[in-house]
Amino acid sequence: MTFEHVPVLFNEVIDSLNIKADGTYMDGTVGGAGHSSGICERLGEEGHLIAVDRDNVALKTAASRLEKFKCAKTFIHANYSDVEKIKAEVGTVDGILLDLGVSSYQLDTPERGFSYMHDAPMDMRMNEDDLFTASTVVNEYPEAELFRIIKEYGEERWASRIAKFIVKARAEAKNRNHGTTGRDYKGCNSSLGKKNRSSSGQANIPGHKDRSEW
Repeated sequence: MTFEHVPVLFNEVIDSLNIKADGTYMDGTVGGAGHSSGICERLGEEGHLIAVDRDNVALKTAASRLEKFKCAKTFIHANYSDVEKIKAEVGTVDGILLDLGVSSYQLDTPERGFSYMHDAPMDMRMNEDDLFTASTVVNEYPEAELFRIIKEYGEERWASRIAKFIVKARAEAKNRNHGTTGRDYKGCNSSLGKKNRSSSGQANIPGHKDRSEW
């Protein structure tokens, strides 16, 4: 699977950077190089693109796609939040672009563990060099912490019920890790009760949409 990305509001975003041909610009979430390609098109040979991403696959893809441009390019494996560290390495920049969110590539690649569309290990690492995975959370965190995470970050009305289910299910599993995306999704969904599930199997949460409706 290739790292594809069609930037939203591409022209508006590139125009807003007011790119100078000899300027230095940082794309803090380079991904498939959609926006970076637009930046490089406006940079001359004296210009410089700083391409940052936590995902090594994204960096390799971007390096290949941007090779045709004559401007200088620096690829950095880091989190855009490490801006001070990045600044120490490359100096000041004339503009910074951040296109935040999980990419389609990450969602659609089963082994990355971001989606319940496939039954795969619950990974969910943006940076595959990290040791900490979502499986650690599911298998080791206490019920109270699971509830807090699901409630605060997922804004999930059934957070308490889901946390209880996870703890119960992993206790019953005993000799195996409780942590594959498809199995755990089905289990958590069933824990909500029939009246709280849509016909597609999705939790019936106000404002929630199936991915097919995106």
